[in-house]
Amino acid sequence: MSRRAQVVPIVRIGVALAALLLTAAGLAAPEPARAAKLVGGREQAAIAQAFTANSAHTKQLIVSIRASTVSAAWAVVKSVRPEGSGRTSSHSGPIRLLSTYYHRVDGQERTGRPPKAVRADLAQDFRVAIVYTGSGGESIRYKQLYRSVCAGAGGFTDQQDSTVNPMSWSVRYVVNLDDLLTAVRSSQGTMIVPSVSFDSLHSSLKAVQTLTRTVLDAGCDGKPSTFNCTTTYRLSESAADGMLSFAPGLGTEIGVPTAASSAGQCDPNDYTLGPSLWDSGATTALAGRLNLVGRSLPGNPYARVSVSWPNDSATLSAGFLASPCQGDAPACSDTFHWMGTVELQPVPES
Repeated sequence: MSRRAQVVPIVRIGVALAALLLTAAGLAAPEPARAAKLVGGREQAAIAQAFTANSAHTKQLIVSIRASTVSAAWAVVKSVRPEGSGRTSSHSGPIRLLSTYYHRVDGQERTGRPPKAVRADLAQDFRVAIVYTGSGGESIRYKQLYRSVCAGAGGFTDQQDSTVNPMSWSVRYVVNLDDLLTAVRSSQGTMIVPSVSFDSLHSSLKAVQTLTRTVLDAGCDGKPSTFNCTTTYRLSESAADGMLSFAPGLGTEIGVPTAASSAGQCDPNDYTLGPSLWDSGATTALAGRLNLVGRSLPGNPYARVSVSWPNDSATLSAGFLASPCQGDAPACSDTFHWMGTVELQPVPES
């Protein structure tokens, strides 16, 4: 056998052995921790019941419950001991969250110490996005007859028509459930406020309002005068964080932060109707099934929830009849209609 024939098998064996070692190393290397997920429905209720049954948790409030994606049998309850007065992380330091781990064994929720990979998964800073989309239309018509200031026959007619079209939006807020700004217990109830940021990069808004006003004084000169005003709405970040709230027992309330610019003859003193209602709260949705802060979420917290005007409008749910024609139905008619969805989305660690 030649010298070359003796070397080749040795080289091949070395390459094969190296490949085998690399494969084994790859199998042994731990996967990066994956983000935990919120749980809801019966699973959430069972874990919450086990948590509150422990007398050591009497003074604690549940902030969130989430399950590990490394092992779905493990979950963590993040809770807080609320203060008796207001407190913010910027002035008093971060509010400390407590972690209680539960392991589902034979259908029972038992406290325990999770494996290292599960613990790392559940210990990650937890954020969730709220995405609210909607579209529709709005129209208002007003026609009223007044007495003319002139001596001639006939009255003073004021007619106004307002429409909002197009009207569509998609807004995204990111909520950090592990960063609380406020956790307060008072005689009026409890309030837990997590930090919220508005994601303007992944948000959009298209809304244009056209308002036409025609006045005719038949008692004077009898010549009609027409005024036109166009208002264009855009997203605003100045008060965006305040457009998301978590009302105890009511769910999650989501609004569209807007700023407006007008062109034309837009003197507000010349118009009876004023601005459209959609910018003043009509598009604020109340997703009652999404109690994001607390312990009441649907079985699949990440499923889309349908909202619409007026059924799921926060303005209507507060007991107000939101209509510019309220109290003046003979002279005024309006049509408001929009439909949309609210959806929770997991936010991976950056």
